[in-house]
Amino acid sequence: MKTYFRLLSFAKPIEKFAIPYIICTVFAVIFNTLNLALLAPLLKTLFNPVPAAQIIQKPAHWTDMFGYFNYYAHLANTNYGTLGALKFVCLVIVISVLLSNLFRYFSQRIMENLRIHTLLNFRREVFNNVMDMHMGFFNNERKGDIISKIASDVQVVQFSVTGTLQVIFKEPLQLIAYLVALFAISYKLTLFSMLVIPVSAFIISKIVKRLKQQATESQATYGTMISYLDEALSGIKIIKAFNATGFIKTRFDNQNRKYSRIIRSMAKRQQSASPVSEFLGVSMVAGVVLYGGALVLNHQGGSITAETLIVYIALFSQIMRPAKAISDSFSNIHSGIAAGERVLALIDEKPLIKDAPDAVTVTEFNEGIHFKNVTFAYNDKVVL
Repeated sequence: MKTYFRLLSFAKPIEKFAIPYIICTVFAVIFNTLNLALLAPLLKTLFNPVPAAQIIQKPAHWTDMFGYFNYYAHLANTNYGTLGALKFVCLVIVISVLLSNLFRYFSQRIMENLRIHTLLNFRREVFNNVMDMHMGFFNNERKGDIISKIASDVQVVQFSVTGTLQVIFKEPLQLIAYLVALFAISYKLTLFSMLVIPVSAFIISKIVKRLKQQATESQATYGTMISYLDEALSGIKIIKAFNATGFIKTRFDNQNRKYSRIIRSMAKRQQSASPVSEFLGVSMVAGVVLYGGALVLNHQGGSITAETLIVYIALFSQIMRPAKAISDSFSNIHSGIAAGERVLALIDEKPLIKDAPDAVTVTEFNEGIHFKNVTFAYNDKVVL
């Protein structure tokens, strides 16, 4: 986490983006949850309309969300008839969907600006530090590896780390909103459902356990492969002169095969996380349908009815989406952290030659250059 927070420091001033993003995300989550919750009065108006003569009491507490929905749907039914009530419910759903997507659009725009801002600062910092390094640094480092860190690794950090930041803000809020709605419908059914959720989390954690190690290996292997490519193109005349083309091809091919093998293994784990999550989600929904349907048929569900059960199933089927997004994000963050560590190691390099504290800036050339006490040696053997 230390590496992650250090990478986020390049997003400063982060509050410029975080505050409006959180506001837009909160409203997007609220209206997105209402889109599904409003199915209850819609279904009730269509298939089980309450007679206009029947009086429905206004809910006593503001937390009774579905009570308020049914109350206002019945009020519209009383004043405008069943068709009028249906028009009213559909209009509310359309407005809710419009506001949900509008706030989601604004939040995505803000996050994209944050991503670009972070990339700008990160790439500028690493490039400026490389330009300030002493000449001996470039003799010990492969040029291709430096290019790979500045070009490829920085790009990986941009999408994985800032993408995770987006998930951390949005998906837990969406998950909490769905859970609140589920508990509002039936706490018994929700408690039963939560018993099987940890099983999904345990299986996903097993799948992504080795992703960070493989991500580190893949970034290092890619950097070495780029270095081999740079050496081959830079020294093509020497390679041809000494007839070393076969050796260079073999060396590059071995590194290319190693990189492909690591990427294939990572892809297998990353791509298995989503299907496994989806299968577990469908299995849990089937269990909820079985248990909730039994409560409705046996009249043991209390306030839960057929239409609220359908809304519950719709909400519960969506609860796996933010959970899956969180698991996918933590699967992908390992590659971002591994790439970030490589780039931060380059930023942490300090030049061996620095200006003295009392150094004087020379603005013009008046006399000449004098060399005093200057020597050159190979290890302990002085040659100059």
